[in-house]
Amino acid sequence: MWGWFIVIFAGIWLLQIMLTKVQLKNYQATIKKMSNRSSGYLGVGIQKQKLGIGVIAIAVTDDDGVIVECQLMRGVTVFSRFERFTEYDGLHMEQVKGRLDQEDGVQAFKMAFEKIEGQMEKKTNMAV
Repeated sequence: MWGWFIVIFAGIWLLQIMLTKVQLKNYQATIKKMSNRSSGYLGVGIQKQKLGIGVIAIAVTDDDGVIVECQLMRGVTVFSRFERFTEYDGLHMEQVKGRLDQEDGVQAFKMAFEKIEGQMEKKTNMAV
């Protein structure tokens, strides 16, 4: 009896490891695809929750801070995938940041925009 329990447990554990690798490859491929631009900035934000749905947001802006593309992954399982999020396309980050305080579930974008702003500041400081 215990032997079967251990075999089933080990099988489920190995399946989880394989599915996590598949999800990691999807994450890396999405980052690579979105970073293949001649100019602009890329930011990644994460909204973790102890219980409930986690969110990963990836945003790409041009050099002026206008959002070019966003991708969003929501879910609690390894079957979650990135989906195009077009609601912010064409808007400036500052316009969107004002909205984020009222919207639920997209706080990951706030972190992504903060990372982009950090890259912009670093580039400005290097130019001075």
